[in-house]
Amino acid sequence: MNRIWICCLMFTLSLGSAVWSQEKKAGGGTEKGVAGLEEQVRMAVIKGDTSVLERYLADDFVGIGPNGIADDKSHTIQALKDGTVKYSAIDVTEENVRMYGNTGIYNGRGNIKMSINGKPLTADVRVTIVWVKQNGQWKRVSFQATQVQPASTGS
Repeated sequence: MNRIWICCLMFTLSLGSAVWSQEKKAGGGTEKGVAGLEEQVRMAVIKGDTSVLERYLADDFVGIGPNGIADDKSHTIQALKDGTVKYSAIDVTEENVRMYGNTGIYNGRGNIKMSINGKPLTADVRVTIVWVKQNGQWKRVSFQATQVQPASTGS
């Protein structure tokens, strides 16, 4: 179950608000370009389409879920491909992209609705996602999710 939870949150906040075509128009090295890649990943995982992940996850991709367990590209893709993880919604509530040469850092927050092994799950999460341009291609190299805790009401 821990591995599945990590896999599901690996994609939870592929939350960009730009569209894929903006990456091409913007030259591929801008904040909008990285947000567009995140949008493409988000739409694909909602549809259960793993081809986008196969294309954009780096071979040495590392994803870390809120429980601290790391996962790799093949396990991440397999959980979506075999239907263990299914998304019904990923709603962006915050996003910010910063560029550093050929590296884009995406920080976001969003609400997800999904199921793991048929059991429904909803969560409010923050993510940090790192994109790097390698050999002329943008690759998602790192993902880390943190579940947002409810605000304390005091005592």
